[in-house]
Amino acid sequence: MMPRRGRRGYPTAILIGLSEEKATFWTIYSESVKPSKEIERNVVDEKSANKFHEAIVENIRNLIKQGFTGVIITSEERTNYESRLTDYITKHHKWLKVKVPMRHLIGKAGTKIEVIQLIKENKIQEALKYVTEDTEVKLLNLLDKAIVEDTVLYTIEELYSALNSDKNIIAIFVTEEFNLRNQRNRRYQSIMQIARNFGANVTILKQNTPISTRLDQLGGFACVISLKS
Repeated sequence: MMPRRGRRGYPTAILIGLSEEKATFWTIYSESVKPSKEIERNVVDEKSANKFHEAIVENIRNLIKQGFTGVIITSEERTNYESRLTDYITKHHKWLKVKVPMRHLIGKAGTKIEVIQLIKENKIQEALKYVTEDTEVKLLNLLDKAIVEDTVLYTIEELYSALNSDKNIIAIFVTEEFNLRNQRNRRYQSIMQIARNFGANVTILKQNTPISTRLDQLGGFACVISLKS
């Protein structure tokens, strides 16, 4: 896992480097880390601090829609950048703390060199393991509940029909193996893109985990739905 060009894999988590000057976003994929966005800090009072934190939350929200399921926040020791951000999220965006696992790292992630150093020290990998395991527990609970309530679709064709019906797409789960098998299936790619355009959260899951094992029993794919109100 290194910031690099070429093969990137599928989305896993968001890395945010907080400093006095800015918030630097990186997107962590299964095979790489990519630079994403920078948000200038310019904090002089509570109003400007709230504006800065709100911009961070909005960018996290947009990345969640692309399939990223965890957040890793880095800041240097003896600073309060991370605590101020998490306090803001707790106060104004409780849904984010409930929905998305977060982990704090001591360090810097403002440049490619700094991110590489965190990777060499195994810090990002350890934090990623934590948020991934937390995510999988949440998703498995959601899937189990949906199976009991009979609100699960098991095929791509069922998903396509649901996109044109009175059903809300809550979440789509796909195993790594299922996604790989269908990489060149235009029908699959098209329907999944339509689902994303409708705002569906698509999560690709590593093999040999409790939730991917459950998904394998279902054919490698599951879509949780609800009726539109």
